[in-house]
Amino acid sequence: MFWLYNLLIFLSLPLFPVLKSRVKKRGEVGIKERFSVNFKEARGRVILHASSTGEVNSVKPLVKKLGENVALTVFTDYGLERARKLYPRVPSRVLPLDLYPLTLKFLEKTEPKAFLIYETEIWPSLLKALSKRSVPTFFVSGKIGEKTYRRLRFFRSSLKSLISDKVFLARREIDAERALELGFKRVDVVGDLKFDYEPPKERVPLEVEGDRSLVVWGSTHEGEEELAVKVHRKLKREVSNLLTVIAPRHTGRRLKIGGSVEFRSRSKRVKRETEFYIIDTVGELPSIYSYATVAVIGGSFVKGIGGHNPVEPVAFKVPTLMGRYGEDFREIAERLRIPLLSEGELYPELLKLLTNQNLRNKIGEESYRLWQEERGVADRIVRILGENVEL
Repeated sequence: MFWLYNLLIFLSLPLFPVLKSRVKKRGEVGIKERFSVNFKEARGRVILHASSTGEVNSVKPLVKKLGENVALTVFTDYGLERARKLYPRVPSRVLPLDLYPLTLKFLEKTEPKAFLIYETEIWPSLLKALSKRSVPTFFVSGKIGEKTYRRLRFFRSSLKSLISDKVFLARREIDAERALELGFKRVDVVGDLKFDYEPPKERVPLEVEGDRSLVVWGSTHEGEEELAVKVHRKLKREVSNLLTVIAPRHTGRRLKIGGSVEFRSRSKRVKRETEFYIIDTVGELPSIYSYATVAVIGGSFVKGIGGHNPVEPVAFKVPTLMGRYGEDFREIAERLRIPLLSEGELYPELLKLLTNQNLRNKIGEESYRLWQEERGVADRIVRILGENVEL
């Protein structure tokens, strides 16, 4: 099965030039980089693999703990762009194409102390090469969903030879149980790295005229701004001092918003008559959450996005709501007791919170307490890594 997998990839190589122009449009990574095995800056370090943008963001606490010991690999060009922006002093590159001769040569050149794979990316050639080179390998903050589990079980006999010498550091007990069943060498539960989020130490400036109730919609996608406006209109009948703050995930996108609108790029002061304040700047949303009365997480009311990390407002004890399509953060939401709502359920839930300060305080404090209990994941990972590798 393993050699058939490599043969199929090899036979697909003539198609790669066809994709070259498309790849260039997406970012700076060309076909040549996919076949390169050079990564001299990573030699002798711990290599941490995070697939794309979201994963690169999530491993920040672990990158910080490993310090000069770490180098990053990613799969997508977007991930590489984010890695170089977020960690300018950490060596980073795309992972070579998953052909056994390439991955083996890559490891021969880098000689990593250890190889960490965030979540559960199964690259057969890489895993086999890691075993061949006797590189200690750890799946960190590992997750095995039901669909993934069923698929991996189908290939269990082939998979076991690739993972029987690997360590799986799971997010939850259910992930640990599935990892044991699949045949990992060692399994421990360490938690979800997304809980190790560190809020901004300083607030960005924001002056709001009057005594306003702020609903902050964070990282919204197309269709959610219209929902925010619709809900705002209904809430205004009961909450006259309402200010709706909208932070689009992609700041260059044109928004369809009527009424009195102000933009963050033009003013850090919100006038009394302003209904909608648009955060069209980059990197300020985490701090803007600190001003929120209630937060609504974007990317969770439209299909295909999966939501964004609700820990950001929870870190400021802000009661937080998500949509039912926030499946990528469902487990975090459940642990922090954050409801996942339909569009129809959003208005009454917001109204209840905006008109009941005691309820807001209670929910905000409870989610914050639960978040504090979950933290320390990066410390647990580094401790186990240190038991097996000299850092």
